[in-house]
Amino acid sequence: MKMKFLKHIYLAVLVLFLSTTGCETALEENIVSGVTAEYLSTPVGFVAGVNGSYKFLRDYYGDEDGCEISIFGTDEFTNGGHGGAQDINKYRAGLNAESGTFWDPWNKLYQAINACNAVIGRAPKVDLPEDEKEGMVAEVRFLRAHYYFLLVRYFGDITLTLEETTGTETEATRSPENEVYAAIIDDLNFAISKLPATQSEFGRATKWTAQHMLSMVYLTRGYTSFAESNDFNQAATLAIDVINSSDRELLDNFLNIFNIADGEGKLSHTNEQNSEILFSVQYNEDPLTNGEGNRNHLYFRPWYEVYNNGLDRALGHGYGRPWIRFRPTQWAMDNFRPLDVDSRFEKTFQTVWLYNTDRDIPDGAQVGDTAIWINTNDLDQGEVDAITSRLPGVALFGIHSNDLDEAWSWSLSENINIFPSPMKIDDNLRPSLNYTNGSRDHIVYRLAETYLIAAEAILARDGNGSAAVPYINAVRRRAAFDGMEAAMEVTASDITLDFILDERSRELYAEQKRWLDLKRTGKLIERVRAFNPDAAPNIQDYHILRPIPANQIIRTANDYGQNPGY
Repeated sequence: MKMKFLKHIYLAVLVLFLSTTGCETALEENIVSGVTAEYLSTPVGFVAGVNGSYKFLRDYYGDEDGCEISIFGTDEFTNGGHGGAQDINKYRAGLNAESGTFWDPWNKLYQAINACNAVIGRAPKVDLPEDEKEGMVAEVRFLRAHYYFLLVRYFGDITLTLEETTGTETEATRSPENEVYAAIIDDLNFAISKLPATQSEFGRATKWTAQHMLSMVYLTRGYTSFAESNDFNQAATLAIDVINSSDRELLDNFLNIFNIADGEGKLSHTNEQNSEILFSVQYNEDPLTNGEGNRNHLYFRPWYEVYNNGLDRALGHGYGRPWIRFRPTQWAMDNFRPLDVDSRFEKTFQTVWLYNTDRDIPDGAQVGDTAIWINTNDLDQGEVDAITSRLPGVALFGIHSNDLDEAWSWSLSENINIFPSPMKIDDNLRPSLNYTNGSRDHIVYRLAETYLIAAEAILARDGNGSAAVPYINAVRRRAAFDGMEAAMEVTASDITLDFILDERSRELYAEQKRWLDLKRTGKLIERVRAFNPDAAPNIQDYHILRPIPANQIIRTANDYGQNPGY
């Protein structure tokens, strides 16, 4: 079932404790809707506080600002032609401390942390059975670690506070990254020791959720200047234990991870709950509790309805409302080849749109015929002629710059509004075609990533990929077309850090991970310069950190400090 408690979080008292450390105007009220602060210390209020701590995940995952800082300016994505913070992708002057793209996540993540601190701090006074209470505190400590882990990777040295802020604070200091990592690890170790292996409500953190995340924390710290000698081994050991000991397993078909239709084609949120998912952010269709919802269905969609008559914006598979924010780079498309061996291109992207209205439809065409075709093959002029004569009025695009004669069409690299659309973000449960507040869950952690963490940690630990081969091949075999499993397998000599990053892109494309992957591995500058021509001229070494938001600096009475280069 969907997490029932999410339907009630907007009546919870967490708003009472929302403050951004060091900001004069962050905390405004002590009473909301007649609920007093003491409510959180009651059993009912405490449970509401625990449940409400999950709400803040929605402020980052499936949110435009959260997407822009995690997706833009990588080897995987560049900007589409409509709106959005394109300067973030291009590393231009608009990428600065005044940008709301950074202030909004910073502010909301600190609100989330203070909400978690409030719950954790009140726990000793709450009259509940100790084991039950410890389990709930473990959930919140996992969430606090999660929020801090996002902040520290983007911004470096940040304010670390593990106690509730109940009044206005005008001074704040930044703690070194290593201290923030230590606090994250402490929270996650507590969570692992107290969380159950399974939860009755899908979407709550489990022991395996926390253990997967801790493996990523150790892996990330292992690349830093303050790494400890055992970090990569810890990461590998934790990830392998999740693979071998948890109840999670890879699905047989990559497509089914994201398919919210059952075997009979019926759309249902229950189909979002499968055995590969370790943790996902929960949404629902209730407008009173869903907030702005998951808006990923908007951002990755091309401007399909303007490229041919006979196409209208619509609900249904592959259509939806296009905001045209995130466009795949040429490298991202090439990375899925060979397309007849690896099924993930076919199972990730929509490349064909059919005529869905007879209004102004081209002569000779009818509803259901192909209107737009982003072709994945290298076509000669004769093949182009055959396609266009067979498909009246078709808008034909090439996925590679040399696929099509310019007299017929544009290539992807030359067109910023039309591109393959990732099907994993489709949301056809919305009540109308222009409704933006999606209800699709956002998958944060799944077992395929656990395999890839294990492989990367082993490579970093051992200096070679010999022991990493089984973990890479498990993911690649699952991705193979039937009969192509052997062709998908790799050997130790194939496994390099760049190969693992390539594999993560094929597997985790559009899942809000890429900027952090490149930053973690020290590959951000190199790969952006190599594969994102819109960003390459401007990215500088200091861009491995995001700017501390100006609002934080201005509202802090002491000198909070800015990251280098901003």
